Amino acid sequence: MRNSDRLGGPERLILEQARRAAPDVEVTLASFAREGAPHPLLDEARRLGLRTLPVAQRGSYDLRVVGLVRAAIDLVLPHVVLGHDYKADLVLARAAKGRPVARAALVHGYTAENRKIRAFEALDRRCLRSADAVVAVAASVREALARSGVPPDRIHAIENGIDGEAVAREATSAREAVRAEWGLAPDEPCVLSLGRLSPEKGQDTLLAAWVRLALPRGALVLVGDGASRAGLEAAAAAARPGSVRFVGWRTDPWRCLGAADVLVLPSRTEGLPLALLEAMAAGIPVVATRVGGMPEALHEGRCGRLVPPDDPGALRDALRAALDPVGSRPLVAAARARVAERYPVERQVRALEALWRTLQRKPASVER
Repeated sequence: MRNSDRLGGPERLILEQARRAAPDVEVTLASFAREGAPHPLLDEARRLGLRTLPVAQRGSYDLRVVGLVRAAIDLVLPHVVLGHDYKADLVLARAAKGRPVARAALVHGYTAENRKIRAFEALDRRCLRSADAVVAVAASVREALARSGVPPDRIHAIENGIDGEAVAREATSAREAVRAEWGLAPDEPCVLSLGRLSPEKGQDTLLAAWVRLALPRGALVLVGDGASRAGLEAAAAAARPGSVRFVGWRTDPWRCLGAADVLVLPSRTEGLPLALLEAMAAGIPVVATRVGGMPEALHEGRCGRLVPPDDPGALRDALRAALDPVGSRPLVAAARARVAERYPVERQVRALEALWRTLQRKPASVER
């Protein structure tokens, strides 16, 4: 179950896991939905031929959804229910109570983007203490969950995975078309940021670094949308008008990667972002902050450049170095090899299924 209104990294991950499920694993994708409103996750799941379960809600705080999910559990009789965010976790904790079903959660990381989100995320961490299993997408996420009181023996570190060959094919084939769409000449430098425009993603630091970089030509392209967009647009217009492009949400992140010369992830907090792994597979040099699972994915700088968060000067220097194709070539080669060896999507899917089978054989903790 995922509370979702867009096709971001977690949603793409959920779809890939469901699409690749083993023949003996039946998956139903559930999500909260408002009548008549588009739902990118469920719409794409249906297009892929996956089983879906829309949970009707009148608003974000519609408590009726607990009863609807409880009825769905009684009807479908799943062995495992899995939440992918704090709302799903909290609803499943109440709906599954007293039912002979294992309750699990997959934690992509916490954003702490504002006071309300921080409060809900704190509730989520308390809720996860009673889950039968909690999947962390990176070692750093596992450690944070253990510090918050989730029993360590119930935390399973299963890293994200991707189809690296598919990413590379689509990225390579789309370079010219996407660059033309963005008004970029074939040899014009393009620095790309992929993700939600939100304080924890650090795009304000990226803008400051971009201004300091002061390239005579080239563009910083921000793919995504969110609460920070208006402020970022105003800052970009005041600092370097015309050199920063805000292109909004895209459903083709692999094609966007193909248009870039560098992918930058200036986040203040992260789990293990798919965009990072996809850029590694596509042969795009990466600059990322030393947070979450990104240092481990980049092999502590052997596969990409790492900088501290909130450091525009260090980020500027790393971007300048990454834009040098000769200097980036060894890092790109190492990144491609690492993502192919360590982060194939099949490995993640099989590891998750092994966990679900273990939970199926164990009695669920119906009294918790």
